[in-house]
Amino acid sequence: MAIKPLSGIRILDATSNIAGPFGGSILADLGAEVTKIEIPSGDPSRSMAPVDGDKSAYFEIVNRNKLVTEIDLKSETGINRLNDLLRDCDVFLTNFLPEQLKILGISADELMLRFPKLIYGNLTSYGSVGKDASSPGYDATVQARTGIMHLTGEAEGDPVRVGVSILDLGSGTWLAMGILAALLERNKTSKGSLVETSLYETGVAWVSYHLSAFQISGNPSVRSGSGHPTFSPYGLFKTKDNDICIGVGSDAVFHRLCTQIERPDLITNALYVSNVDRVRNRKALTEEIESALVEKPATYWAKRLGSNGVPADLLVRPEALFDDPQAKEVGMLLSNPDKDSLVKLIPGLPIKFNGQRPEIYRSAPHKES
Repeated sequence: MAIKPLSGIRILDATSNIAGPFGGSILADLGAEVTKIEIPSGDPSRSMAPVDGDKSAYFEIVNRNKLVTEIDLKSETGINRLNDLLRDCDVFLTNFLPEQLKILGISADELMLRFPKLIYGNLTSYGSVGKDASSPGYDATVQARTGIMHLTGEAEGDPVRVGVSILDLGSGTWLAMGILAALLERNKTSKGSLVETSLYETGVAWVSYHLSAFQISGNPSVRSGSGHPTFSPYGLFKTKDNDICIGVGSDAVFHRLCTQIERPDLITNALYVSNVDRVRNRKALTEEIESALVEKPATYWAKRLGSNGVPADLLVRPEALFDDPQAKEVGMLLSNPDKDSLVKLIPGLPIKFNGQRPEIYRSAPHKES
């Protein structure tokens, strides 16, 4: 039986691009009937390369399990149609700028006055208040604004964008989480709620450790590459052939690592006794560890360390997941119902209910003709 805990909940998703639609897709995965409201020219994410027909790789991911209806919200006819749909709707999602919502007459104040039980989810770039509330923003630009880009990259290199759209996907997740909480609240009060989140607020949350660390140490944040400013040894290490990623978060794990690479002398070396010592002397420690790792290939070390209590794994491309036995075992890659699509497998929701993952029961919609 399909897992649909939100069955019976109706959602109008007027968001576009990535962040908002991803939030809508989470709710659709959970069984809500989500209808995507698409402008006549089409969602910009349809044309984000690479493209297969009228759907891009991005569009397939963030609009799966949704229905679609085309509405011109800038027309009186379109607004009338929206109001008709809202009468039988539980949740309305938007990512318009504040002034756009007022011009269209679909701000939270206006809609929730007419529909008191409506849950209104609004996702923006910088939040709905403050001098930047009307500023446009994308994942990369807000990564720069919140310091994430500064933290990403090699210590001596340039700042770089994180390789996945973490603010888009993170904000969409917060949006869905807020909607779920608002649905629970409505069960108690019979009243709707305004749920708000933004790329900016997500970015601030993601750098929370660095903000806390600065208040303690007074030291400016720095890039650590594949490593970590708090732990050592941690990050990528060279082996006989390829790099391997090792994570050591305690003295016990460090001791196990030293034993497995046959360097027990490092355990009692005064330079590496505590984690603080290891962080301080990370460069020298890395050289010591790599001098042992270069004797064997990465696959050997990943298996040996991983099976002996040391977090370690191979460095691969994302597409290697198609052949990863673990991805098959956990059932994370689900079949796309659109048999004509070049996208055959889509990662499902990373949640299981009683051992079952919500299915992808409807492919991302084609554009209405």
